[in-house]
Amino acid sequence: MSPALSSISIILSCIMYVCMKRSNAYCLDDVVFGGVVVACGASVGAFLQWLIQVIMYEKMGYDFVAISFSNVLKDEVLHEFFMLMLPAILSSSLAQIASFTDLYFASFIPGAAAGLSYAHLLAMAPLGILSSIVILPLLPTFSRLAKCLSWSYLMDDLKRAVLICMIIVLPIASIMIALAEPVTSVLFQRFKSDSSASAMVAPLLLCYSIGLPFCIIRELLVAVFYALGDGEQPFLISVSAIILNGFLDWLFVSRFHLGAQGLALSTSFVTTLSTLVLLQCLLKKLPGLNDSKELVSPLLLLLPCCIVAGSLSSVAHKVLWNFLSSISILRFCRVSAILCISLSALVGMFGFFIPLVILNCVGSKLVKDLSRTLLNR
Repeated sequence: MSPALSSISIILSCIMYVCMKRSNAYCLDDVVFGGVVVACGASVGAFLQWLIQVIMYEKMGYDFVAISFSNVLKDEVLHEFFMLMLPAILSSSLAQIASFTDLYFASFIPGAAAGLSYAHLLAMAPLGILSSIVILPLLPTFSRLAKCLSWSYLMDDLKRAVLICMIIVLPIASIMIALAEPVTSVLFQRFKSDSSASAMVAPLLLCYSIGLPFCIIRELLVAVFYALGDGEQPFLISVSAIILNGFLDWLFVSRFHLGAQGLALSTSFVTTLSTLVLLQCLLKKLPGLNDSKELVSPLLLLLPCCIVAGSLSSVAHKVLWNFLSSISILRFCRVSAILCISLSALVGMFGFFIPLVILNCVGSKLVKDLSRTLLNR
């Protein structure tokens, strides 16, 4: 729940700014003031994240240990901790540097920077949710199993985590690819934005969605590396990925003239390649995983379900849009567009999970167990 506090704090800061602007209680002519308010909201959210984790840490019965600065250089546990944390912090910073690289090349293309930002936020939203509810809770489990040298259990948990993430991410990615244009039209075609804004964001969203499954697998593999106490290999791979991303950005924009779509494709390609490199490094590091087919083969069996989900959602959207457009009350209404997208996405979800369960494909037992758990709760 703690990552949600940051988003809630930012949303509240935006609401506060709008209320202050409407009341004219303060001089809000300076455009920087709005950015300052949002930045303060982000800082407050980060503080709340830290505070709630400290509270939960105390409730679990752990005590805080006072460490003097004189013992910092002598404490081997602290040395091990910082040897893991420093590469992890630098890897997180490198992700921001990669986005700045894309924005630099996007500055040469009119309107591309805003389109890339919007499309990236939309595509990465499922990744942020899954990272909070799946990857973060699994990290202590991976660490405990790695400490006990329980490689077989660790690999079983990793396979199960990859499968559950794919069962959630693949239908979402398929539906986003099929409904990219209507989704961006509803979100961005309003006020001063016209159809050209959604026309730019839609193909970028499609390009980012291609690499979405590999993003979540990469996060899981990085979590396993951290559980093993190895933060150097993910850091070095992240550095190499940034260099490759910068080269591909230049190549796709300057030589192949692919425009903003080339920047999004470069990000997806680099994400896919870095995931495969991380997987190969993990194969050499863990004795419990001798063949990458153990992780890849179940995912390949889910691809037909993705095709069914994307096709059904696309066809359902066209049929529902023609039907709702014929109703005079709902014609040209944003509510009808949202209703059409929601129903089409629901049809696509059914198109993904029904064949999975009926044909007893890989992951069907996991879907049934998840459904049973949710119904019991």
